Amino acid sequence: MILVTGATGFIGRSLTRVLDHAGHAWRPYTGRLSDAAALAEALDGATTVIHLAGAEARGNRRLLQHVDVEGTQRLVEMARPAGVRHLIVPSRLHANVHAIHPLPRAKGEVERLVARSGVPYTILRTTTLFGRDDRFTELLLSLAIWSWPFAWVPNGGAMPTQPLWVEDFTHCLVQILDRPDLINRTLTVGGAERLSYRQLVQMILRVTGRQRLLLPVPLKATRRIARFLLAWWHWPPASLFFLDRFSAAEVVELDAAQRIFGLQPARFGETITYLNRGGMRWRLFRR
Repeated sequence: MILVTGATGFIGRSLTRVLDHAGHAWRPYTGRLSDAAALAEALDGATTVIHLAGAEARGNRRLLQHVDVEGTQRLVEMARPAGVRHLIVPSRLHANVHAIHPLPRAKGEVERLVARSGVPYTILRTTTLFGRDDRFTELLLSLAIWSWPFAWVPNGGAMPTQPLWVEDFTHCLVQILDRPDLINRTLTVGGAERLSYRQLVQMILRVTGRQRLLLPVPLKATRRIARFLLAWWHWPPASLFFLDRFSAAEVVELDAAQRIFGLQPARFGETITYLNRGGMRWRLFRR
């Protein structure tokens, strides 16, 4: 039996569809990671845990520490005596306990906890994920709609990235279930092409039939605006962690997914047609 934490989140919704399609038996963990009794009950009979739960979307450092780091610590402490034989954990490119920014630092702490847990594990790092109901492409489009006649491009948009379709990522996660050669390894995958953020915005505008003037905005100014908004926005459409992506290149070997999983990732411009559905204007104002 596979236990999935964070099954209702962005990655979780895609993962559970792929698990069902592949015929895997799984169940979600719907409680808090801090609830030892509920977690112990959920772990009973589980041989594999896919650990997706996290607080990245909230943009709160305290929650990030509480949910991602402390929650993972409780999970790994309880997983081994419960008989869990494989722990699969998605992570982020640049995860490092010594990272400057809070999100990759927290992910680095999570990776260290998992690697030292004594439970066989696989960590799968990824570049930025995109797909329907994401907090990336849909946010960029919504911002462009509301900022007519401009489209904001933080930090000039020159930073390269390699976005990966969430459906491709979850297919990789499910493959890990039947790959004993990937146990106790940390792997990294990315998308099919390297693009600057300027190119990403241009593709989004082209696919959705909108015309905007690209407006470069210094990262420092963008952070100040974001901090002002996040001071009163309980469930913001994006977090300050989102802006950290503009501080470092997010690129990996282009053939990583093909070489490790035999998967040719979808191309960005051919996959974002979901942005043409209704309601994108209001994406900025909903969870």
